Amino acid sequence: MTPFDSLPTLPPERRWRGQTAPIPVAVALIRRAAEAGEQLLLIRRAGGPYTGQWALVGGKWDFGETLAAAVVREALEETGLRTEFVALRALVSERVAPWTGGDDGAHFLLLVCDLVVRDGTAAEQQEGLVAWFDRAAIDALHAEGRIIPSDYAMIREFGAAKQHAPYVEVEMRALLDGSAAQPSQMIRFQRHDG
Repeated sequence: MTPFDSLPTLPPERRWRGQTAPIPVAVALIRRAAEAGEQLLLIRRAGGPYTGQWALVGGKWDFGETLAAAVVREALEETGLRTEFVALRALVSERVAPWTGGDDGAHFLLLVCDLVVRDGTAAEQQEGLVAWFDRAAIDALHAEGRIIPSDYAMIREFGAAKQHAPYVEVEMRALLDGSAAQPSQMIRFQRHDG
């Protein structure tokens, strides 16, 4: 039995923020070209899980937002940069087991998105310090234990990816109370091919 096997049975008071389901998080791979090659923008988290560690930019996906709008908003809030959604690179289920019997467990559904910078200069915001790193510097952060290990793995796996995961936005009108008084209607089915 692993520590992850007990996550579904953790009582609500031992789940991060009382989670009842995985929390969707929009995560951004924000790249720029530099003289020595490509760089990625990272944030040193000022609070929340992983305080003080370097991480990919990202945050919660608000009710009613499209994924593209959520990740672009999070990038602006955390970095001051105006960005544009390019593609969904991956869907990652991240389960966090408690360190000890009294710690919280968590479950996140990470939507790893590729963004391009349209305007602005990256600057520290309320969420933490931001800085550009090349691959060697990111590797050094990992070797020193200063980057969230799963974020490092996502950078290694998806940071140079050219393939994308299918991303479709569907908009519906429907009665969700179970009545059949009105037929459901699809307003939009839009595939985003990065």
